[in-house]
Amino acid sequence: MRALSTRPPVGVQAVAGTPVAALPDHSDHANIEDPSPQPAVTATAMSVPEAPPIYTREWVVSTAGNDDGDGSAAQPLRTINKAVGLASPGELIRVLAGTYAERIIIGDAAKPGTADAKITLQGEGSPRIVLGPGEHGLVQVRQPHWIIDGFEIDMEGQTPFAVTFEGDVTGSMLVNSDLHGGTGGGAVTTFNNATGPTIENNHIHDFVKTTGNEDSHGVVVQPTSRNVTVRNNDIHDVSGDSVQCLGPEGFSGLPPAEDLLIENNHFYANRENAVDIKTCYGVTLRNNRMHQFLPSSTARGDVVVIHYSASNILVEDNEIYDGAKGIAVGGNHDGAMPNGVVIRRNRVHDITEAGGGEGTAIRLENSKGTTVVNNTVSRAATALIIGHGTGGPTESPVVKNNIFAEAPVAVNMGPMAPGMNMGNNLFPAGAQFKQAGVAMDLAAYQAATGDTTSRTGPADLGAAFSPGPMAQGAGVDIGMPFCGAAPDIGAVQLGC
Repeated sequence: MRALSTRPPVGVQAVAGTPVAALPDHSDHANIEDPSPQPAVTATAMSVPEAPPIYTREWVVSTAGNDDGDGSAAQPLRTINKAVGLASPGELIRVLAGTYAERIIIGDAAKPGTADAKITLQGEGSPRIVLGPGEHGLVQVRQPHWIIDGFEIDMEGQTPFAVTFEGDVTGSMLVNSDLHGGTGGGAVTTFNNATGPTIENNHIHDFVKTTGNEDSHGVVVQPTSRNVTVRNNDIHDVSGDSVQCLGPEGFSGLPPAEDLLIENNHFYANRENAVDIKTCYGVTLRNNRMHQFLPSSTARGDVVVIHYSASNILVEDNEIYDGAKGIAVGGNHDGAMPNGVVIRRNRVHDITEAGGGEGTAIRLENSKGTTVVNNTVSRAATALIIGHGTGGPTESPVVKNNIFAEAPVAVNMGPMAPGMNMGNNLFPAGAQFKQAGVAMDLAAYQAATGDTTSRTGPADLGAAFSPGPMAQGAGVDIGMPFCGAAPDIGAVQLGC
């Protein structure tokens, strides 16, 4: 065992033992360039190198080792669990390449790390973990400030979750790992008051239940979970959702999950949705790329779903395309309806009716106070459906500063949208509107809604979805930063 190692984790730059992961690049699936404006990197920012973590001790695990050894490079341990039970805060466990058949349990027999001295379980050469004896998940995390980095977690067709977080796991992270091949409820789950875990920079794929049309999700955030981060992951080809925030309705009386951050991920090609938010509180869905969601045996091709009694949900700066419905609020209903939903600065495009899809970019049903502002919608059969009464009324929705381009039907209004506030939107030239199934032109729409500030004309969207001349400075101040005398409408603000 060597002291004071400065070996950085594989594939991760870190400061004081905390990984900072980069967005995964699986180029065979990522064939659409992200047109989001990127912040400039200054010379000053690049001139300070990242400091590698300093470990106070190293433990080595090898398939050629022996648990009676001292854990040094010369006498490595044989099992990961043996090293987990020996490691202390600030120490590193190096797991060498090979296949390890054991359930990794970071529980009562393991020490907790600390914010300043995490314990790192580091795979070298992508060691493969498969299911060993015992119960429940393959990797079980029940201690704070542990980093699990750089593993292949192969479920080999088995049903347990690949990784579970429960209890106080503040600062614990699953990073830079490849999870695949499960047939149970999903890849990763948080439950039983799981607080503070991060799932970052992983490739999660091919979790499919083989019995019936049942869901197997990428990440399941269960009731009582708190402060969960899902960032920079590539999740695809699962028979459920990439991320589901599961509500308690129907199976428990536990408090809903709270404070979930889902950002900078790539979600695509699942049987269900990219993100399904049931009764959860305080969810932020930001800067994700989500596509290839079409009708299936169990789903209608919705990319993002917010329903049941979801509360305080922010959906911003996402790119959503190649689906049958972009963002759906409301629908299923149990108890209070969704409230405090804000949908802003998203780019929703190429929403199709193929395969029997609805072809709607944004749909608002039973909810209260949903705000839809500064989004850009292009190439959809219908840009916006609102207030058709599914599950109840769409109360007091606000729809402002949006570009609705290249949509044969700009707005399809039902009879149940009391207090609707629409204005300063740009509709395509010759746009058609509907109210209660009856087609109308712009003048009739304005008379029906009182919206005299929206107008029709060309959006002139460039490759980066930038607002054209008719959208520049044409918005109303809704409290977000803008440049010039008035904000641009659409998802991109020029000149700042």
